[in-house]
Amino acid sequence: MATLSRCVSRRYAPVLVENEAPAPATRLKEHSGVAANLVSAVAGLVALVQAVRSDPLWIVLGLVALAALVAYQLWRRRWRTAGLAAVALLVLGVAGWALDQDRHDPAPAAATTTTPTGTTTAPAAPGTTAATTGAASTGAPDDSPTAGGAATVVFSDVVQLDKKTGVDVDGGRPVQRYAQDATVDLYLDWGYILYSSARHSAMYDDTYAGPEEGAGARCATYREARRTSAPHHYVGSGQQYCFTTSEGHPGWLQVVNQAGDGGALVKVTVWRE
Repeated sequence: MATLSRCVSRRYAPVLVENEAPAPATRLKEHSGVAANLVSAVAGLVALVQAVRSDPLWIVLGLVALAALVAYQLWRRRWRTAGLAAVALLVLGVAGWALDQDRHDPAPAAATTTTPTGTTTAPAAPGTTAATTGAASTGAPDDSPTAGGAATVVFSDVVQLDKKTGVDVDGGRPVQRYAQDATVDLYLDWGYILYSSARHSAMYDDTYAGPEEGAGARCATYREARRTSAPHHYVGSGQQYCFTTSEGHPGWLQVVNQAGDGGALVKVTVWRE
């Protein structure tokens, strides 16, 4: 009996070794697959975040792609990868919602300047007739940045901001800048991220608050009320912001349209208080 047991053990020993040997290799292959999927998901998410900055349509495409990935991984019963993809889907969805709120957050009703008695025009102060006339000839709005003050327009025109390009308008004409230094009033970075001046890093959202007429008074209201602001914003066509130039002049801008590769046409009006 002992001899028979040894023979059976010798006969089936190789079989047992052969069945147990592939187990570590199989686990290593599974772990490698999970790691590869994780790296791909992270790389794809980073690429989507960068693309979203230039065009919000990528948010929708990214959500569709991640939803398809979750469904595929569930069908293959790869629960861990499906869970990671679902988390990425949730993060991208929240980011898209936040971006949409940032772009379309309407201004509060307190920003309006209409009164029950109608709009009144303050008399022009002595010595400002020439400045007002010159501003009107260039299409500048007959508007005041502060209540009760006459409008003295420093600059009012449409400027083209290319990608990685800024502009200085404090001198009454647009001067292009190719570095974001202390004299730049507006700077358009990659992905349609618009920065205000480094000395006065404040941009107040004026989108949907009203037309260019009355923008000076609205901007003054935002500053006096210390409304929440940001040094930069993602901008798209039709968006409006109040800002302060590098020399401290109040300004207002409206994005007219995109221009070229990553550029934008921006209507800019700056007043002298």
